[in-house]
Amino acid sequence: MSSGDWLSTHDPAPPPELANAMRSAIEGEGKAEPTANDLLEAAERLLDKVLRTDCETRAAALDLLTVDALMTHSLLLANKDPETRDDFAEQAMRRVASHGGE
Repeated sequence: MSSGDWLSTHDPAPPPELANAMRSAIEGEGKAEPTANDLLEAAERLLDKVLRTDCETRAAALDLLTVDALMTHSLLLANKDPETRDDFAEQAMRRVASHGGE
């Protein structure tokens, strides 16, 4: 199962445009099923891209929604794993907060 196929198993499925953006962000991970960390890294890469551009325009909306969706899915996956359940959310928030610090 590719990372794009993994996304299609979620119920409810994200809207098609958001699903395509998420697939694009995690594409190339080379794994059958992305891990929580894979999704977090994809969210961080996209967040960096958004912060380098004019993120206050309507054109950035889909990218910002995609970052949010990737973060949400990474936290959901981490919560299912007893080894990451306790610390992942705090680490993820710390990592994301460190982006774009001016």
